[in-house]
Amino acid sequence: MPSHSPRGPARALGCLVFALLFASSELKAADFSYEVKPGDNPWNLTQRYLKDLSYWPRIQRYNQIREPRRLKPGSVLKIPEQWLRLQTREVRIDSLRGDVLIEAAGGRRAAVAGEKLDAGVRLVTGEGGSVALAFADGSRVQLRGGSEMSVLQSGDLAAGAGSWVRLHLLRGSLESLVAPRGGPMGRFEIETPAAVAAVRGTHFRVHADDAITRNEVLEGRVDFGNDAGRQLVAAGRASAAGPGRPAAPPVELLAPPRAAALKADRVPLNLPFAPLAEAASYRIQIAQDAGFDTVLSDLRSTRPAVVAKDLPDGDYRVRARGVDAAGFEGRDGEWALTVDARPEPPVMAEPAPDARVSDERPQFRWSRARPDERWRLQIADNPAFDSPRVDRPALTDPAFRPDEALAPGTWYWRVASGNPDEGVGPFSDAQTFRRPQPGPALEAPEAGAEGLSLRWRSAGEGMRYQIQIARSADFAQPEIDAYTDEPAYLLRDAAPGTIHLRVRSFASDGFAGDWAPTQAITVPEPPPTFRLWWLLPLLLLI
Repeated sequence: MPSHSPRGPARALGCLVFALLFASSELKAADFSYEVKPGDNPWNLTQRYLKDLSYWPRIQRYNQIREPRRLKPGSVLKIPEQWLRLQTREVRIDSLRGDVLIEAAGGRRAAVAGEKLDAGVRLVTGEGGSVALAFADGSRVQLRGGSEMSVLQSGDLAAGAGSWVRLHLLRGSLESLVAPRGGPMGRFEIETPAAVAAVRGTHFRVHADDAITRNEVLEGRVDFGNDAGRQLVAAGRASAAGPGRPAAPPVELLAPPRAAALKADRVPLNLPFAPLAEAASYRIQIAQDAGFDTVLSDLRSTRPAVVAKDLPDGDYRVRARGVDAAGFEGRDGEWALTVDARPEPPVMAEPAPDARVSDERPQFRWSRARPDERWRLQIADNPAFDSPRVDRPALTDPAFRPDEALAPGTWYWRVASGNPDEGVGPFSDAQTFRRPQPGPALEAPEAGAEGLSLRWRSAGEGMRYQIQIARSADFAQPEIDAYTDEPAYLLRDAAPGTIHLRVRSFASDGFAGDWAPTQAITVPEPPPTFRLWWLLPLLLLI
């Protein structure tokens, strides 16, 4: 060591400007670059940031410094990362859901919320699992389902130069919210099999497998790539790299989907939102917290819809984003979601869906789930239930028969369940049934010169009619089966004997009314016709 003593770190750290080394093609990937300030020399830099004072000659040799007392302000020195003094800081599991395993030297075990992770441990999430990691500097990482990641390093650099975090994403997806680097040398890196993403403070995603790594930047900028080539990816853009292939020029992320606040009174959930023209698929996530640390549902779908098999009643947050043809996930649309689906409505038994109900006071029946259950029944003549004909709020039995007759036409009914624990739940989906028109009343037939004239009461404008005439009361083989637009029919040349008549009406949509009660009439023998040969016996007597 030289006879002169090194200067102390008197200057404020705010005067230091460190840049990530791989932003410059002239420097090695394992080096930091440091911009020299007035008063800097190899000895005071060593004292501030390196492992011990024996490193000052190495800085001098490494950077080929010939006059160490006359470093030129604004010039750049190279400092290998392994020379830096680092104090290990904790990485903590802040929250988790589903299958999350820790792999370490002692084997594999289930992860526990709140535990601290040492460098070298590996996290593995199942397809439905997720885990949120909290770092000492305030940064957060959310590891998604079907992922595998190792914590390589987490620590603070000396003299308040910032924190240094290194993660290795072997496969899967993660989302990072990196706190701004508190010191001049702060660094946050995510390594993958194909590329490295490094930042000083930003919000971004990384997706990796053996073939490709994708980087999507939501805020700030990310230096992304590998030895074959790097890109500085700005907010709202994305890049991809493969093993030995340089990072591709950044492309624009898809715009966020648009939707209003969502409310669901049914499970499973199926809530569509407006599609994106350039989206090949969608990523839809549901969480209880605004930070999406614990993701309850994380689905990839070709349909623009928020879907989930089951969620307890409560308030949630939804994130949805389009995925383009290249596999880049776009900007997030985020909305509130309220689920109020309990108690679930009962199973509706009678009338069956689209049933034909001739009874003018039909029986309604539905299922019972628990002894203290109560029900609200509504019956209406329109699907909006604007003015329900029946609205009974506190039925104690799962059955009901209206006091008043229901007119012919289409009817809608629905039921909601209630109990002391959950209150009153949502209505069931409306179920329809149809009351047919009663059969038209037949008038007394009238005999005329052309035949037997049959008439019945009109069922209304635009109705059609069907008349059947048969010799047997079961109408197994009707002699007449005719349709007419008028409430009348002329029966010509009817053979003598008993005939049976019945009539029904048809609405304009083809829905058939009930048959009118069968009527039986007797067609008499025709009166004898005068024949000339009847006079022949009389002529013979003359």
